[in-house]
Amino acid sequence: MAVHHARSALAALALGATVTVSGCTGSAASASNSPASVDGTDSGSPASSRTPGSSGDPTGAPGARNAPEGDGERTGGSDGGADRPRWCGTDALSVSLRPGQPAAGNRYAALVLTNSSSAACRTQGWPGLQLTGENGGKIPTEVVRDRSVPSRQITLSPGGHASARLHWTVVPGEGDPDDGRCPEPKAVRVIPPDQRTARTAAWKLGEVCGAGELDVRPLLPGAELPE
Repeated sequence: MAVHHARSALAALALGATVTVSGCTGSAASASNSPASVDGTDSGSPASSRTPGSSGDPTGAPGARNAPEGDGERTGGSDGGADRPRWCGTDALSVSLRPGQPAAGNRYAALVLTNSSSAACRTQGWPGLQLTGENGGKIPTEVVRDRSVPSRQITLSPGGHASARLHWTVVPGEGDPDDGRCPEPKAVRVIPPDQRTARTAAWKLGEVCGAGELDVRPLLPGAELPE
């Protein structure tokens, strides 16, 4: 009788052990079917976008998605892909100015950045500017960011353009010379967004009053003066 009870107890223990091991295996299989997490986001979720800053001119603005295409450029697109174009370096760009229609006391121009390299590149935000006079001497310059239109991430194909609208006054005021003769720049040094070196464009747009204040909109696709 004692032997029968001992064998029954051993059988019960073996059955319990089998149930316990089966439970652990089931839990592990369930965990392997759970969604993975990458960089703090569930798999399948878009990666967080990172907008570059700009030396002396950080954009700090979010990239736009699904913006319209035009003039060889496209705007927006998904972020984080390894095959995305690099950010436009100063050496990949040429700069020029296109005059706009003047108004009473106001002047306008398009600052055009052109991808002069053989590969596509991306840019976004506001360029840095410095007006210069004879022999490259600095003229007082104050860039004021016009945020009336959103900053957009732009991809420039080779030969593609992006432009920023410039606005300034030719009416002398506070901070201008007492004789009313405002400085007339000979050139403007342009630092593209996220860069530290400049390109120079000839300035043939006349004097700049308002103590050198330039209202600058963010870069938009195309070479025409934005409305």
